[in-house]
Amino acid sequence: MTVLWLVLFAVVFALGPWVFLQLMRLAPSPVVLVGLIVMAAATSLWLRFLAPVPWGANVWVTWIGIALIWTAWIAMLALAMLAMRQVDPGRTMRRWTGVIGAMGTTVPWFGLAFARLLNS
Repeated sequence: MTVLWLVLFAVVFALGPWVFLQLMRLAPSPVVLVGLIVMAAATSLWLRFLAPVPWGANVWVTWIGIALIWTAWIAMLALAMLAMRQVDPGRTMRRWTGVIGAMGTTVPWFGLAFARLLNS
């Protein structure tokens, strides 16, 4: 079980910020980001409530659902940071939105760690 948590930690603290920074580098249109948010959230909700294999009964369905929620979270952070960059396109704003957004992708980890703490 410890190995799973170490892998999850590495994914959250390496892959999440990397994906966010790639989204910021590409600077997609807000329509694309909103589409990604809606698609990921809707698919996760479908997996949770309407899928033939219920969430929690199959570990893969559960992990995919969580990954989709996390994807929506990262896209939402990118949308918010791009909006802030439109207000102030300066170098300082670009730097701080990148740092804050990359750090924000790791917030779900703390929720998982806290839930694990409460279940111990």
